[in-house]
Amino acid sequence: MSDDTHVMSTEDRLLYMAHQIARNLAMMGDAKATEALAEHLTRFWDPRMKAQIVAIAQDQPDRLSPMVAAAVARMARGRAAPDVDATQFNAVDETGHCDAG
Repeated sequence: MSDDTHVMSTEDRLLYMAHQIARNLAMMGDAKATEALAEHLTRFWDPRMKAQIVAIAQDQPDRLSPMVAAAVARMARGRAAPDVDATQFNAVDETGHCDAG
């Protein structure tokens, strides 16, 4: 049994998830990955989650990687690219894996 009693705050969890998605999309290259991340956030994140990550980006920009910051800014402006497939992840041959949770 682990002695680790650390529980992530909602803010930390949102940042963790945004950066995790960005890492999965990075193989697309920065420009496409940024657009795909913005689309993913727009399509799949609850409005409260979106509002909170936008607030984090405004109040604590140093906590976001450049890609996440750019995607959040794009999402906040309502400019997620509809022609980028936000569900495309690494082309690694992995079946049955899911990073949701």
